[in-house]
Amino acid sequence: MKRHEIHTIVEKAGFSSMKEKLTDRVEQFLNEKVNAGYEVVSVNFTYYEAAELIAFITISK
Repeated sequence: MKRHEIHTIVEKAGFSSMKEKLTDRVEQFLNEKVNAGYEVVSVNFTYYEAAELIAFITISK
């Protein structure tokens, strides 16, 4: 039976650089997990009060 993990990554910054920073962090995180044998189930993004960009990531092993 697969075990699922849910991770949240948050980026707080000026809006112009927020997307690029979060994209880099999520890409690095996903590459580390895939190399460790995890399967990416889903990646979702949302804004919180225009001050935070949040990534919700579900992985399984």
